[in-house]
Amino acid sequence: MFNKILKSKLLSAIGEFLTTASIFLGLALLAWGPSYLAGYFSNPVRTSFVVIVAVQSLFIAWIVYRMPPHTGPEHRLDLARWHAYMFETIFVLAAFGDRRGILTWDENMPLRWAGVGIYLIGLTLSIWSNITWVNHLRREGARAMENPVLIFEGPFKWIRFPSLLTLTIYCLGFVLMFRSWVGLVLMLPLMLGIINRIRSMEKVFEVRYKRIWAMRRHTSKRFIPYLY
Repeated sequence: MFNKILKSKLLSAIGEFLTTASIFLGLALLAWGPSYLAGYFSNPVRTSFVVIVAVQSLFIAWIVYRMPPHTGPEHRLDLARWHAYMFETIFVLAAFGDRRGILTWDENMPLRWAGVGIYLIGLTLSIWSNITWVNHLRREGARAMENPVLIFEGPFKWIRFPSLLTLTIYCLGFVLMFRSWVGLVLMLPLMLGIINRIRSMEKVFEVRYKRIWAMRRHTSKRFIPYLY
């Protein structure tokens, strides 16, 4: 009975919800300071971010619940890579500086709301790419490709690594929401890390997938449509 509970999709979904919320919201709240949460919620942009992350976490949990057995969300954020640590650093330093006014620009609510809009673009891309991948797995069953980078549907039709573009958009949106010069500067090493990660993965995929990979490179960009 206990083993069934541990292997249940519901438990996995709950775990993914908690993980996503902890990373995207927990880091920001800890950096802001638990003793000053009233100040955090005094700004409607920061409050909106809490709501957005709640929706984001519920969506990721739902995706995990719908995932067919014996498969995993191949294109989730790769937290084992240093560019992902840079993403976490940006979140922590931006939130830390926002409360204390360290290396931040003057209050600018339109720019903060622009950050919300950019973050929502990232969330929309994440929803689109995840749903595309899960629908592919459920439709194709045993015939499904082993990696979303190989499919020609949804956002994968134009870019091979939408999760990395999503990560970039999330960080840019967060930096603007929390008016951080430090976060803006750190976007550069984040992008360099992502480009390095893409090049490493493409070398592996070129050997592993051979002919189909040549077709993918011909018909799509890496992670910025029509550009790169």
